[in-house]
Amino acid sequence: KAVVSTQSTGDDIYKSNSKPLRAVMNLTTEINRTVFNSSGELLAISSKDLKHSLRLLNTNSLQCVPNWPTSNTPLAHVTSLNFSPNSGYLGVGNTKGKALLYRLTHFQSF
Repeated sequence: KAVVSTQSTGDDIYKSNSKPLRAVMNLTTEINRTVFNSSGELLAISSKDLKHSLRLLNTNSLQCVPNWPTSNTPLAHVTSLNFSPNSGYLGVGNTKGKALLYRLTHFQSF
């Protein structure tokens, strides 16, 4: 399983007894991309090894967004991703040569 550990900015992550705030284990293959949005509220995590392997982590609640992506979201194998400057959109590239653009309605600006 792939693991992304979140740390508090005040913690000394180099100490041997440092414990993560949360370990995200929602993906089952190697994580190839991690991208924060501009405000640091969201962390996008993806793996190109398995179809539809993308999760959005809310860094305030330390929970993955539960209702997206769905089984009907046509992500395929994710190869790249990034947020627009004001986080209104998430762009996702895949191995089919497509660039998918998703509107994040939580953010009013684009």
